[in-house]
Amino acid sequence: MQRFPPIDSFVVALRLAAACAVACAVLSATACSRVTSQSNVVGEHPWTVPGVLRWGEFTEPDTLNPMLSSLQVSVEESMLWAGYLFEYDDRNEFVPELATQMPTVANGGISRDGMTITYHLRPGVRWQDGAQFGADDVIFSWHAVMNPRNNVEGRIGYELIRSIDKIDDHTIVVHLTRPFAPFTATFFTMGAFAYAVLPKHLLAGLPDINRAQYNLLPIGTGPFRVVGYRHGQDLKLEANPLYWRGPPKLKDVDITYVSDQNTILTQLRTHEVDLVTNVALSRVPDLLGIDGVTVHGIPFTYFKYLGFNMETVTLRDVRVRRALTLATDRIRIIRDVAHGFALEADSDQPPFLWAHAAGLPQPVYDPAAASRLLDSAGWRLAADGYRYRNGVKLELVMSGTVGDPADRSVEQILQEEWRTIGVSVIIKNAADSVLYAPASYHGVYATGAFDVMINGWFNGVDPDDSALLTCQERPPNGDNYVRLCDPRVDAAEERALASNDRSVRSRAYVDIQRYLAEDCPMVFLWFAKRVDATNPDLKGYLPAHAVTTLWNTWDWSI
Repeated sequence: MQRFPPIDSFVVALRLAAACAVACAVLSATACSRVTSQSNVVGEHPWTVPGVLRWGEFTEPDTLNPMLSSLQVSVEESMLWAGYLFEYDDRNEFVPELATQMPTVANGGISRDGMTITYHLRPGVRWQDGAQFGADDVIFSWHAVMNPRNNVEGRIGYELIRSIDKIDDHTIVVHLTRPFAPFTATFFTMGAFAYAVLPKHLLAGLPDINRAQYNLLPIGTGPFRVVGYRHGQDLKLEANPLYWRGPPKLKDVDITYVSDQNTILTQLRTHEVDLVTNVALSRVPDLLGIDGVTVHGIPFTYFKYLGFNMETVTLRDVRVRRALTLATDRIRIIRDVAHGFALEADSDQPPFLWAHAAGLPQPVYDPAAASRLLDSAGWRLAADGYRYRNGVKLELVMSGTVGDPADRSVEQILQEEWRTIGVSVIIKNAADSVLYAPASYHGVYATGAFDVMINGWFNGVDPDDSALLTCQERPPNGDNYVRLCDPRVDAAEERALASNDRSVRSRAYVDIQRYLAEDCPMVFLWFAKRVDATNPDLKGYLPAHAVTTLWNTWDWSI
């Protein structure tokens, strides 16, 4: 794996926080910024409880079992108690956990034809109830993912497994129906669906695991074990003395669920909590004003974008899409909406990962050039300041999440900026449950009831973007909401998915990014810097850049 440079941190007084927020916008993509009111602090603050991490969480999980959850928080909390074959660290490398080595063609773990993958499992690992972990647990977990009765979020990669052979208690061989390059970045690790390995001895007798008591008090192989869960209140964990790395440095982790963001910010001010993850961008200015708190701006594989509905008659003309791209001031949006906690995006691949294409044309803010393109497309300015062609007004319906401050701010900026080139924008927002509902339930994006969408996408640890861009993933079959269908993109996606040679994959993703830059089906606004807040006394916190920032919880101390 390409190494990610170590976190480049800086520490300043919070009276300089506003200037720091602006500076964050121009940091190298390989930097993880940190802001704190304390510098060179030695020893504990008076509010710190030694050995106890107090975590304030905005969102309560729908289940503690990440295999069944639709929420990010379930994955975040699983990094405390559960076990994966591999974790993903702050340097963008896989860290062996329940497996001992990432399979590759070079080490013989992946066959030359890409159809057979061998995993060597870690000996000496025990479940938190004392049972031995082994190959049967991994094989059972695959069957759980594929059980049609289980309410899993997705089966990408898992459905390509023809069979799994158990060689011995610590060796399995996976046989695929076809080569799938992202497989090792998917199978019980930090993939698009991060599923932890489950204990066969506790769950194998159930017809499904949807209502298992296990989902409320899970038994894992991680550094902490769940000892109490009160719905709507808290989750309590304590150090696992059976953890294979040895007991973790923390004694206890207490997670309190606080749905009101004002309340949790107050708890940060009063130092009742030591950790808050994934703070909303709209609350960053408030966060920066809190004394004695470290704010982490973590480059993350999540991007925000505008998607043009390629089936809208007006937007089929690439000149119109290019004009709207040129009329979008992305630098202003990053400054005013993301408060500097974002990286400029020129494609759907993060600038800090190996699949990103160098030298892509940068869409600059140029309303004059945008106006010329619209003129050439036959859209003429009228006396009312709007453009018309054959008596039809250039009017676009834009949709985002109702109540989302970031979406609303982007919409207001675009209404203003696109108005200057004669384009009318009508805002029709909806709740996520309506935006993302399937076509059979009249979902806005799935039915194409929009012209321009504001959306986000988590890349995961592998650059596979086929679910977002290929013809077969257009609704109602998938999440290609912009309805892009480009044979060149499909062919490049096939090359990228069929080869385990990174150079082959890299060339394919470069081609895809250049096609996107040429055809402008999307405007990539930013790659997020995820915002986490910590007590400066929390040591060992090294946030990762994909799926979840949490990975080395066994090494945390306070």
